[in-house]
Amino acid sequence: MTQTALDRPIDNLTLGELHDIIRQVVREEAFSRWRLDKDGNLIFLFEKDYVVYLTEQKKKFPSEVKAYFIDEQGFTVRYADEVPTVKTQKRIEKAKQEISEGKGLSLEAVREGLASR
Repeated sequence: MTQTALDRPIDNLTLGELHDIIRQVVREEAFSRWRLDKDGNLIFLFEKDYVVYLTEQKKKFPSEVKAYFIDEQGFTVRYADEVPTVKTQKRIEKAKQEISEGKGLSLEAVREGLASR
């Protein structure tokens, strides 16, 4: 019976095998957090990674960066160049809090409201 890599003691690894394992882990982590679309845009799977990438792009507005992220609902999102006012930011944070608490309207309720107009 042959030993798998998980069954082998670490002191039996060669430097080359360790190097290959580290490269594989780094590659998997990098590709799991972003991808390229057919137009060459970076697609981030998490908003926080998108934000980090934008902050690394010195002297560029979000509209000048070929990148976006996928939100929880599956929509592609790009940040706008405008910065929200303090009042607007507070409204956004309040809405996010209400959503996380389960408050607010469901998609069906919004559709019904729009259909009744």
